[in-house]
Amino acid sequence: MTTIRVVSSSVLLAACSFAATAVAQAPAAPKPAAPMAAPPAAPKPMAAPAAKPAAPAAPVAAPAKAAPAAPATGAPAAAPVAAAPPMPTPSKELEAFMKGFEGNWKCETKFAAGSMGPGSPEMTAKTSVKIKKEFGGMSWHGEYTMAKSKTMPAMSGVFQLGFDPGTNQSTIVAYDSMGTAAMGAGPITGDTVVYTEDAVMMGMKTKLRETMTKKGPKELFHKYEVDMGKGFQAMGEDTCKK
Repeated sequence: MTTIRVVSSSVLLAACSFAATAVAQAPAAPKPAAPMAAPPAAPKPMAAPAAKPAAPAAPVAAPAKAAPAAPATGAPAAAPVAAAPPMPTPSKELEAFMKGFEGNWKCETKFAAGSMGPGSPEMTAKTSVKIKKEFGGMSWHGEYTMAKSKTMPAMSGVFQLGFDPGTNQSTIVAYDSMGTAAMGAGPITGDTVVYTEDAVMMGMKTKLRETMTKKGPKELFHKYEVDMGKGFQAMGEDTCKK
């Protein structure tokens, strides 16, 4: 029994030795892996820096007044302002001449043969004329009226006589109830003035020549001629008395 116990003990010891060797040689159990760390959180966006309050706008400075420019040395002085031309004054020459024409006149009017058309006879009529000073002596205004007769219709007209100091001539503007209109000028010589005029008569452009003469303190003479392209021809005449 002792032998069996020794054998058994030897076997047991061998078994224990083998077990111990096996245990010693057995690989160590792997350590459990450490848990994976959570992925790092995404970085938070940086907050935008707070905007600085805008600086108050600087007040706009009033524009500085420009200093008066200093006169350039040697610059020419400003030209003096031209004086206004003198105002026209009444003509002493015209006033002396027209003094004998003022007033009311009764006239015997005569139309030359052919003046009213080819083959027309000489004709007569009665005419009244009034002449007066106007515009402080700058001009004289005249009106005339011819009464109706067996051979002539009634007719009336006006005329204005002035003076042009530039040409030293008397001026005339006239028109009548028959549609005639005329304007011209002429020199005063003694007791007579002769006007040369551009006119429209009976729908045609023509030229007139009028002669006015003082025959005395109470008598005037007036003659008018027409140029239809063949030179001046007598048209009519007036002999007037107060």
